[in-house]
Amino acid sequence: MLIKKILNNNVVLSNNAAGQEVVVMGCGIAFKKRPGENIENSRIDKIYTLSNHEILEKFKVLLADLSIEYMEISNKIITLAEKTLGKKLNEKIYISLTDHIHMAVQRVQNGHVIHNMMIWEIARFYTNEFNIGKDAIQEINKKFMINMPEDEAGFIALHIIDAQMEENHPMAVHILQLIEEITNIVRYSCHIEFDTESIQYYRFITHLKFFAKKIFQKQNSINGIDQELVMLIEKKYPKATVCAKKIAEFIEQKYYYPINSDEYFYLIIHIAKIVYKK
Repeated sequence: MLIKKILNNNVVLSNNAAGQEVVVMGCGIAFKKRPGENIENSRIDKIYTLSNHEILEKFKVLLADLSIEYMEISNKIITLAEKTLGKKLNEKIYISLTDHIHMAVQRVQNGHVIHNMMIWEIARFYTNEFNIGKDAIQEINKKFMINMPEDEAGFIALHIIDAQMEENHPMAVHILQLIEEITNIVRYSCHIEFDTESIQYYRFITHLKFFAKKIFQKQNSINGIDQELVMLIEKKYPKATVCAKKIAEFIEQKYYYPINSDEYFYLIIHIAKIVYKK
C-alpha cells in the first residue's frame, strides 16, 4: 500500500486493492515518510474502510487533530461492543465515540463533571450497552490515568445504542424517553412494581425498543391479527387492555402515531404477562 496523504505521524490515507480510499493507523506509520512511499506492514495497527463518504471525510478531519491514544481506545471499545452484541455497528460511531472520549477525558482532567440524568434508565433498559460502557471507562481510566465517573458509562452506552440504529441521526434518547413513558403508564395504570430481573420484564422492554423505533421511523406494520382474536384477548385480560388503550391514546396524542391492531394486540399480550406474571 502506498501513502496517499499524511494526516499526522500515526495516520495516513491510502487506497486498498479495490481502489477504495482507506484510513491506515499505526504508531509512527508516517514518521519520516512522504506521499507515494510504501507503508510498512509491520507498523499497521488498523485499516478503516468506511463506505459512507461523508463519514470518511469527518473521520479524516477528526484523526488529524487527535493523538493515536484516543483512536486506539475507541477502536477497542467498538470491537468489544460488536463482539458482545453480536452485530456490526454503524460507521458513524468511529467519529461520535472517539470525539466523545476525547472531550470526556479533557473534562475529567480539568476537574469538570457532567452528570447523566438518564443513567438509571439506560442501565435498566439497555443493560448490555451500559455494561460495555462500564468496561469502557475502566479501560479509559487505565489508559489516561484518570478517574472517570460512572455517568460516562451511560453516555458511552448511548453512542453504542445510536450506532445500532439504521437512521443517521440520534434516536436513542427519544427511545429511552418513550420507553420510560410507557412503563410509567403500565406502572400507575396497573398498580404494579416491575420485577426487573424477570424474563417477562426483559421481553416487554425488548418489545418496547422495537416498537419505539418503529414509531420514530414512522414504520406502520400491516394489520394481520384477526379482530376476533383481539376481542378474545381483550376479554381475557381486561386490566392489560385498559392499559394498552391508555398507551395507544398517549402515543397518538404526543407522537402523532396511530397504533394499529397488531401493535395494540401485542401490547396487551406483553402487559398481561407482566401483570399476571405468566
